[in-house]
Amino acid sequence: MSAASHRSSGPRRQTAGVNKGLTLLALLTPGFAGAQFSGPSESHVPRAAEADAIIRAVCSSGTKLGRLTGCRQVVYEGRPSPEILGPQTRLTLSTVRSGSFTAANQKELLATFCTETESCSGETVLLRHTRGQWQAVGLVPDFLPGTCLTYPKPGGAQAAVCLSENARNEPIGSALKIASWTGGKLKVETVALFPLLAFRDWFKPRSAQCAGRWQLDPFSWDDRDRNADRVPDLTILASRTTYQGGSELCKGGMAFNAQASGSVRNDLTFVWTGETLRPTGNTAAIRDKYARGQ
Repeated sequence: MSAASHRSSGPRRQTAGVNKGLTLLALLTPGFAGAQFSGPSESHVPRAAEADAIIRAVCSSGTKLGRLTGCRQVVYEGRPSPEILGPQTRLTLSTVRSGSFTAANQKELLATFCTETESCSGETVLLRHTRGQWQAVGLVPDFLPGTCLTYPKPGGAQAAVCLSENARNEPIGSALKIASWTGGKLKVETVALFPLLAFRDWFKPRSAQCAGRWQLDPFSWDDRDRNADRVPDLTILASRTTYQGGSELCKGGMAFNAQASGSVRNDLTFVWTGETLRPTGNTAAIRDKYARGQ
């Protein structure tokens, strides 16, 4: 059975009229990628038994796993929870997605652990099922996915295409990212960035986004085969809103009213090449202007 045949769609977010009358702080607060995002997804919240097995593999691993190294599972009233305590912080196993990421026919998982904050400042781990149990293989840096789909690669492996939190060196917001392995080597690619306007100047003062007072928000996606090659492609639906105001819009944390002066829908369409997502001509122009983090 193909991955597309068992994907389920969630309810679509209502976008019309939502922006009017909200404060900029409330409107542009970062949240975990995918929390307000609809469309097919292969990510899921693990049930208790699956979560326990993943956490045992991670916390008992001899592999260095960043902030997860040396962790232990938190127990409440005698019952194991999806939370772990590491030497530096407390994290929660939030979502997992299955696939054969490093090679064909491998039984693997990408498990994301998030901090207890509105955005997911955590870690993602690749695990492999070997000899009847999960084993942690290693970290997947700069990759904190929420909603994900798997796409086929030559040779039978799969790539994870996800709406992810921004990486530490990227503007605050969400990003369309691809995690894939070739010859055992990991590559995490950022295809498009969707920075939050309220926090934009923290990363790049006097940016084009601040000057234009706009924010591009992805709210849904679809993976229909758009080029009839029997390989699923991707269309992201995004709302591009322009706000009234001046340079103060880019000073994050300011609790003041920011009225939307207009909003239009942008469709971003990508063709899957077997290794990456290639934007169509119109999408390339939209991405280069609005989703490059400039």
